[in-house]
Amino acid sequence: MDPIAAKTNKVLQIICIAFLIIASRVLHLGVVQRDEKLKEAAKPKIRTQSIRAPRGEIYDRFHIPLAKNQICYHAAIDYSQIQQIASRSWTTNEAGERVKIFPRREHIQKISSLLSDVLGLDEERVEDLIHAKASILPHVPFVIKNHLTEAEYYRLKMLEKDFPGIRAEISSERVYPREKSGSHLIGHLGSISQREYRAVVEEILSLQEVMETLAPLPSPYQTVEEVATRLETLKNKAYSLNDQVGKSGIEKQYEERLRGFSGIKVLEVDNQGKPLRELPESRDPIAGSAINLSISIELQEFAEELLIKNERERDGRNLALDPKDKVKKQQPQPWIKGGAIVALSPMTGEVLAIASYPRFDPNDFVRGGAERTSRWVENEQRIGDLWNGNASLEREKWNLLSKKVEKETQILSWEFFLEQILTKQSPLFSFFEKIDDIKGAVQIQEDFIALLYFSKTRSPLELMEALTLKQGAIFDSLKNLPESAPYLRRIEAQMGGIIESKDRLFALDLFRLSIYSPRFSDELLAKIGAMKIATYRLLNQSFCRLLKEKKEEISKTFHKTLFADWKNEHKKEFLKQKRIEEKEKKRYAKPYLDYLDQKEKELFTAYWEENKIALFLEAPPPADHEEPLYKTLSLLSRELKEEFLRTFRFFEELDLPLLTPHKKWSIERDLASAFYPVGGFGYTRSYAFQTESPQGSLFKLVTAYEGLKEGCALRLIDKQALAPSGKGLIVAYTLDEVPYRRIYKKGRLPKSVSSHIGEIDLIGALEHSSNPYFAILAGDYFSSPENLNQAASLFGYGTKTGIDLPGEKKGKLPIDLKQNITGLYSYAIGQHTLLSTPLQSATMLATLANGGYLQVPQLVKEIHDPFIEEEAVLPKTRATIPLPASIRNPLFEGIDRCVSSPKGSARPSAIKSLLSNPLLMRDYLALQHQMIGKTGTAEILYNPAKYPSSSPQMYTHIWFGAIGFPQEMKMSAKTKWENPEIVVVVFLPFGDSGKEAAPLAAQVIHKWREISKAHHNK
Repeated sequence: MDPIAAKTNKVLQIICIAFLIIASRVLHLGVVQRDEKLKEAAKPKIRTQSIRAPRGEIYDRFHIPLAKNQICYHAAIDYSQIQQIASRSWTTNEAGERVKIFPRREHIQKISSLLSDVLGLDEERVEDLIHAKASILPHVPFVIKNHLTEAEYYRLKMLEKDFPGIRAEISSERVYPREKSGSHLIGHLGSISQREYRAVVEEILSLQEVMETLAPLPSPYQTVEEVATRLETLKNKAYSLNDQVGKSGIEKQYEERLRGFSGIKVLEVDNQGKPLRELPESRDPIAGSAINLSISIELQEFAEELLIKNERERDGRNLALDPKDKVKKQQPQPWIKGGAIVALSPMTGEVLAIASYPRFDPNDFVRGGAERTSRWVENEQRIGDLWNGNASLEREKWNLLSKKVEKETQILSWEFFLEQILTKQSPLFSFFEKIDDIKGAVQIQEDFIALLYFSKTRSPLELMEALTLKQGAIFDSLKNLPESAPYLRRIEAQMGGIIESKDRLFALDLFRLSIYSPRFSDELLAKIGAMKIATYRLLNQSFCRLLKEKKEEISKTFHKTLFADWKNEHKKEFLKQKRIEEKEKKRYAKPYLDYLDQKEKELFTAYWEENKIALFLEAPPPADHEEPLYKTLSLLSRELKEEFLRTFRFFEELDLPLLTPHKKWSIERDLASAFYPVGGFGYTRSYAFQTESPQGSLFKLVTAYEGLKEGCALRLIDKQALAPSGKGLIVAYTLDEVPYRRIYKKGRLPKSVSSHIGEIDLIGALEHSSNPYFAILAGDYFSSPENLNQAASLFGYGTKTGIDLPGEKKGKLPIDLKQNITGLYSYAIGQHTLLSTPLQSATMLATLANGGYLQVPQLVKEIHDPFIEEEAVLPKTRATIPLPASIRNPLFEGIDRCVSSPKGSARPSAIKSLLSNPLLMRDYLALQHQMIGKTGTAEILYNPAKYPSSSPQMYTHIWFGAIGFPQEMKMSAKTKWENPEIVVVVFLPFGDSGKEAAPLAAQVIHKWREISKAHHNK
C-alpha cells in the first residue's frame, strides 16, 4: 500500500475513534445519567452573607447617650457570591464553533450597569471597584454607596435574589446627639486609612499562609492556636475599605471593645439563587460593648459654655508696659485663646467634666465629607483653603440675647491678615495703610528690582541695609549713578519710616505675596492700578473659589472623554508595568484602581493647568451671579481679561524664595501661612490633657507641702523697697528687718504682685500668694533643691496621669535645680521649665483633698460586655502620699483664706467679673468656706507679630484650682476638711490674673450640686 494512503487511514481511524468516544459520553450523560444530573442541578447551593455588628454605644454617668447608632442603608457588593460563578467556560456559537466565555466578568458588567441605573453611579467605576477592591476580601461586603434612600434600598433588596453579589444592607451609623459637647473625650470615627486597611489585609494574608503552609510563626505568636485565634478575630471584626474606626478619644481607646463581632448568615439557595432556608451554621452578630462614662454631660456642656463666654471676657485683658511711653497698653491676642475646665470626684478619681475650647463636631467625621471635616483638621491644605477664599475661619461665641452658642466666621481678608502678623503700633502697619493700591505695590517692587540691578549685588539684604543706613560702597555707587536717582528717592520717601532693614524686606515680601509685579503690564496697570490691595485680594479669592467649582465640573468631563481614550490605549501596558514594579520591590499588589486613579489625577492636573484660564473665560457667568469679579472683567478687553486672571496666584503657587532671611520660613507659602498659629487653634486638641503650660502660683501648694513635710517654719515680711544705695530692689525682710534683696545668693528672687503684704507665715503666704516667701522657702530651707522635684513627682507632675484617653501629655519637670538658683526660685512659684496639664493639676488637688491617694483619673465607669452582664471599672491608686492633718490642715487653711479672707488673692471684692455681675457675686459669696482654692498666674513669652524686628512680649496664662465641700459639712477643726465633694481646675490662656478664673470654678460647683440633686430626686 502507498505509504501516504496508509498514514491517511491511520489518521481517519483515530478521528473515528475519538468521535465514537465523544458520542458514547454524550449518550451516557444524556440518557443514562440524565435523571441524576437533573437532580444534581436542582440541588440547593450554599450562600454566605456577612452581617455587620452594631457598634457599642457610649453614655454618661446618668445614662444620657453620647454616641448612638442610627439606621442607615448601604449598597454593597458581596464578592463571595460572585466567586460562585465560573470565571470561564466553553459554549457553542451559532456557527457550531466551540468558544470560550467569561460568565463572571459578564455578570459583573451586568450588575454594574444595574447599579448605575438604580443609584446614579458611573458604570465603569463600579465595575472597576468590584474587580479591584471588592475582590480583595471576598468574605466582607464592599460598600459601593452609603446613605441610600428607602426607595433605593427596597429596590435593590428586590433585585438581590436575581443578581448574586448585590447586597442591600441595613446598617447602623454613628451619631453624636450632643454634637460638639465632650468631643475631645468621646472622640470621633473616621474612614479606615489605606495604610490601616492594607495592614489588616496583609496581616490576614500572612496568617492564612502560616496556617496553610505551617510556615515559621511570626512574632509575637508562640503557638499555632494563637495564630488561629488572631486570624479568626480579624475576620470576625470584618474590616473593609469603607469601614469607620475610632480615630480619637474613647472611640479610639476602646475600638476593640466597641466594634463587636460580625455575624454570618448561611443560606441554602436553589439554582436560580433564591433562598430556601437558613442553615444552623449561621451566627448572629455580637454588638460591641456599651460604655458608661463617669462624666456628666450636663456639667460638661455647662463648663464648655463657660469657656466660650470667657473668650470674649478676656479680650483686651492682657496689658503690658509700652517701652516707648511707659504706659500700660492692650496686647494683641490670638483670634482663639482657648481654655480648659477639669472637674473630678476626689474620693473616687472619677472625671465629672473635662471641658476644652475650641471644640469640634464629631458628626462631621462620620458623614460630613471633606468640606466639613477640613474645618477641624488644621493642616496646610486647610490653610491653603483659607488663603484661597474657599473657607472661612470659624469660632464659637455666646449670644447674650438668645442665650445660646453661635458660630462666628471670619474671611481671610487682607486687613485681617495684616492684623494677625503685624501690631498696630509697628511702623509696618502705618506703611501698609499709606501704600494700599496695586500701582503703589507694583512701583515699590520694581524700584527695588531696579536698584538691585544697578547695585550689581545678588543679596537683597545687603542692598536694603545700604539703603537703610545710607552709607557704604553699595549706597555710594547708587548715589553717584544718575539712572538710579529716581528709584532711590521713591524708596526713601516710601520706606523712610521703617528703620530696620529686615522689616523693609519683609514689607516687600508682603507686597509681592499679594501683588506679583512681573505679571502686570503697563496697559493693565493703567486700567486697574488704582484698585485697593484689599479689593484685589477679595477678587483673587473669588477667582479661586469659582475656578474650584469649574474644576470639579471639568474633571467629570475629562474622566468620560480624554481619560477614557487614554485607558483604551494604555491601560493594559500601564498596569502590566506596575505589577512588574511590585514584584521587583517585593510589595503586596495594590488594587489596580488605585494606580488608575493616581494616573488620572496626574493627567488631569497637567490638562487643567494648561487650559484653566481659557475654560473659565469660555463659560458664561450665571445670570444671577453677584460675584464682583465678573463686574471687573466686564470692563476689560479679552486680552486684558486673560492677563488680569493670570495675575492671580493660588496658595499652591506661592513657591518663590523670600527676600527676608528667616530661621523657619523659606518660600512665600510660609509667609502666607503666618496668620495661622503654630500648632493650630487646637479644635481637635484638648487643652485639658493635651496642652502643657507653666502653672504659676497653684504649684505653691506643692512647695508648701514639701516645706511642711521638712518641718520648715519660715516667717518673713513681704514688703518691697529700694535698697538704701538706690540700686536694686528689696523684695522682703526677715522678722529682724534684714532685707532679702532681689539678687540673693547668686539668684534672682521674684517679687509679689502687691508691694506691701506684711508679716506672713506659710498660711498667710498661701492666702496672699507671696512669691518671695516660697522662693526663699525652697532655696534656704529645703535640704536639697531636688526635694521640690521629688515632691512634684509624688503628686504626679512630669508623668501621665494614666487617664484612658489617647494623646495625653506628661508635662515636664526642671533638670537644672542644683546649678540654677534663679530657676529654683522660679520653680517654687510654678514657673521656670515646669510644664503641666490642667488634668495633672486636678489630680494634685484631688490627692490633697482625699488624704493622700494619687489616683488614676477614671473616665470609664462601667462596661456592658455582651458576654458579661456588667463590668464595673474600679478606682486605681497610683501611689499613697504621706498627708497627716498637721500638713493638710495648714494647706487648706491657707487656700480657704485665699478665697474667703478680706485680703485673700481670690477675695470677691477684687474680682472684676463679680463686681460687674451681682448674681455671680451672690453665688460666689454663698460658697464661703465651702470652696477653698488657689490662684495661679503664669508668665509666658509670646510674640503675636511676625515681622523681623518684633520681639516676644510677656503674657499671662491664668489658673484657679478649687476644692468644694458639701453645704452641710461640719465645721469642727478635726472634720471640716474630711468630706470633699468636687475638685475643679480652670485654665485660661491669655488672661490677666488668676483670681478672674475663680468665678468659673464656683459656677461649676453650683452646677454640679444642681445636677446631682436633680438626678438624685429622679
